[in-house]
Amino acid sequence: MGSGINTFYYIFGMAEPPFRCRLPQNIWPHEDQYHYTNSTHQVLIDTWISSTSKCELIDGFKCTDFVYDRNDFGRTFTEDANFVCSNAIKRTWLATAYQIGMTSTLISGPLADKIGRRKMIQIITIIIFVISLIIQMCLQLIRMTINIKFALLLINQFVCGMSAYSIVFLLLIELTSSSHTSLAGNLSLIASTFGEVIAAITAYVISDWLNLKWFNTIYLGFILLYLYFVPESLYWLFSQKKYTELEVCLRKIAKINKRENTNWFQLYSKLIRDSSSMQIDIEGKRKKKTIRRILIRLCISCLIAFITMLLYIKISYGLGAMNKHFNPHWNIIIGAIVEAIGYVSGSFLITTKLGRKYSLVMFAIFTSICVLIIPFIKERYPIVTIAISQMGKLTISGAVSVSWIYVPELFPLSIRGLSNAIFVFAGRLGAILAPIIDAAIADKYIKITFYVYSGLSFLMIGIIIFLPETRNRSYNDEEIDDSNENNNETSIVKTETQ
Repeated sequence: MGSGINTFYYIFGMAEPPFRCRLPQNIWPHEDQYHYTNSTHQVLIDTWISSTSKCELIDGFKCTDFVYDRNDFGRTFTEDANFVCSNAIKRTWLATAYQIGMTSTLISGPLADKIGRRKMIQIITIIIFVISLIIQMCLQLIRMTINIKFALLLINQFVCGMSAYSIVFLLLIELTSSSHTSLAGNLSLIASTFGEVIAAITAYVISDWLNLKWFNTIYLGFILLYLYFVPESLYWLFSQKKYTELEVCLRKIAKINKRENTNWFQLYSKLIRDSSSMQIDIEGKRKKKTIRRILIRLCISCLIAFITMLLYIKISYGLGAMNKHFNPHWNIIIGAIVEAIGYVSGSFLITTKLGRKYSLVMFAIFTSICVLIIPFIKERYPIVTIAISQMGKLTISGAVSVSWIYVPELFPLSIRGLSNAIFVFAGRLGAILAPIIDAAIADKYIKITFYVYSGLSFLMIGIIIFLPETRNRSYNDEEIDDSNENNNETSIVKTETQ
C-alpha cells in the first residue's frame, strides 16, 4: 500500500488546479478568490482577464501572479510556487525525480541477492523515512524561499522513488510454496491499488500538499515498526546455506499453522543432507549455454516490461484526459477498482490450463484490440471510448500482474533480485516515455500512436512464445528447463509447514 500512496502523491500534491491571472492591486486589492464574489467582481474579471489565454491580461501583458480554484485539490505546491504557464515545466521535474529514484532497483536488487530480502527492505525503508522526516521538519519549521522548498521536494521525491516494492514482491512469493505464488504476488499488487484509494481519500480530506506529505511520512514510520516482525525469504536462506535460520523460520511457520514437526522435519533433514552431499559439476559448454539462455530471457523480459508499462501509462493518461469534468478523486478510485479486478483475473487465469505464458498472451491480445479500437470511436462515441479504455486498463493490469509473477520464475534464485531489478527498470523507462511521446506529437498525429502501441502488443505476443511455461514448477528451480528433485523437495517442505 505504501507504494501506491507515495506514487499518487504527485497527482494530488502537485496537481495543476484551474487558475487565472490575479487582478491588479489597484483594481481589486488582495484578490484571493478564483470565482467571482459579486457582480462587480465578475465585470472586472471579464474586463481585465484575457478570454483566450489563462496566462495573460486583456492587454496581452504576461501575468506573474495568479489565483487558484481549491475546490478539487485544495492547496497544492503548484499554487504556492506558481508553477503554471512558463513555469509549468518545473512541476514535471518532481515527477521525473520520483521516476529516477525508482532506478535504484538496479542497486538494491543485486544487494538483496547478497544480504537478503528482509535486510534490504529494512535499509531502504529506514533511509526513506529518515530523509523524509528531516525534509518535512525543515519545510514545516524553517522559513525559506520557494526555490529552496522546491529543491527539498525534489530530493524528497527522489528518495521516495527508491521504493522497496519490487523486493517486497519477491519476498512475498518466496515466503510461500510454489502452489500459492500467484495468490501471494497478486495480493501485493492489489494492496497497491488500496494505496491508490487511500491516497485519493486522504488527499480529499486533508486538501493540503504539506500535510499530505506528513501523512505519507507517518505511514512510513508505522511500516518501520512492522518490518521487525517480517521473516527472511526461506528460499534465500536455503540458497545461502543458512540452515539454522531456515529451520527457525520453518518451525515458526509450522507453529502458526498448527502443524506437527513430524509432518515436515524428516523431509527437511533429508533435503539438507542431500544438498550438503551434492556435487555440482557444470561443464564449460553447459555453463555458456545457461548464460546465453538467461541473457535471452532477460532481454525478452525487459521488452515485456517496457511494452506493458508503456501501454498501462498510455491508457491511464488517456482516461484522465477523457474525464476532465469528472471529480479527480473518483477518477483514481474507479481506476483502482478496475486495476484490482485486472489483478484478480490475472491471479485466477494463471492457475488454469493457460498457465503464466498463455494468460499473458491472452491479456496482451485483448489490450491490443482495445488500443486499436479507441482512435476509430474516440470523437463520435466518447462514452463508449471510456468503456473501452476501462476494459483496456483492466486487461493491461492483468498483463502486468501475470508478468510480475512470471518473470521472476524464469531466473535462478541466485540472480533473481538482479533480474527483477532490470525488469522493473525497463518498465520504468516505458512509463517515462509514454507521456513524453503524447506531449511531443501533435493532436492530428496522435492516432498513429495507438496503431504503433497495438503493433507493439502483437510484437510482445510473438516473443512470449519463446519463453517456457513455469506453472507447477518449484519457485526455487535453478534451471527452469531441467526437473530437479532436490528443488522440488524444498517446495514440499514449505507446503508441509503451511
